[in-house]
Amino acid sequence: MLVALLSSLVKNCFVVCTWYLKRGINESGNVANDVETEQILSEDVPEDHPMQISSVVQNRGSIPLFWSQETSRMNLKPDIVLSKRDLIYEATRLHFENLAERYGIPIIILNLIKTKERRPRESILRAEFANAIDFINKDLPEENRLRFLHWDLHKHFQSKTANVLALLGKVATCALMLTGFFYHQVTPSMKLEGYMSSSSSEAEMSPHNSSDDDCGEYDSVKKSFPPKNVASGDYDGKPGRLQRGVLRTNCIDCLDRTNVAQYAYGWAALGQQLHALGIRDAPTIELDDPLSSSLMVLYERMGDTLAYQYGGSAAHNKESLE
Repeated sequence: MLVALLSSLVKNCFVVCTWYLKRGINESGNVANDVETEQILSEDVPEDHPMQISSVVQNRGSIPLFWSQETSRMNLKPDIVLSKRDLIYEATRLHFENLAERYGIPIIILNLIKTKERRPRESILRAEFANAIDFINKDLPEENRLRFLHWDLHKHFQSKTANVLALLGKVATCALMLTGFFYHQVTPSMKLEGYMSSSSSEAEMSPHNSSDDDCGEYDSVKKSFPPKNVASGDYDGKPGRLQRGVLRTNCIDCLDRTNVAQYAYGWAALGQQLHALGIRDAPTIELDDPLSSSLMVLYERMGDTLAYQYGGSAAHNKESLE
């Protein structure tokens, strides 16, 4: 089995730079540090065997409001300023319309910033972000509305009893139930014909069944492959799946807290992907499983790479907070 993480700066991202120099959104609805991450699993099999592949995509980006911070290396917690009031949140609306065009619906927003502070900083953005989502959702049909979740990661880390990754894993499982993930089986003939380089038509795929009401464990696919007769070339493949919608995560600088949440999402997805490939009987992986640790190493490397790209140094708090 091969596991890969691909992270790329989204083409229309208006800037990627040192984290304290740019924040927020522009008039066209493009945000700073807009990054797409895809977690890909594939089988390492002989050429005359069908190969299963699965992937799941998530997104991170700056909070889509007009805001800024003092550009100073000396101040570790510079003031947050709402630099422009967009009374109808037009730029924010354009941003989420673009996400819907790229990924489909639902758009699930995981907002990790602080709820309460002695000196209001992040909480200023939290309130304005909530106002923006409420305003935009008023004009959308119920099935297209943005799914918005405030989840103060700092508060959860301060709790002595909370298992933060386990709690985030439950949030991630809920998101996966809404969006599903990609799965396809490539036969030897398809490999020869170059199908791996082209996308399958939607008619060949079945949507991932989901429920808005149930966020518990569930069986997403049958537990085993149907029998295959390799000698005769008779392959009875499972139906393919498509991901529809995306989880978008943000903190303040799209680094440390976002890295933790994106790992939790990848961890929850990995169990379901392995289950879909028939490698594991259950769609979950325990946190003390060696696979969970190996996946964490991949996400730490990804976080460091992104931090170097728009921060000039590795991620500061890989297991805690900004």
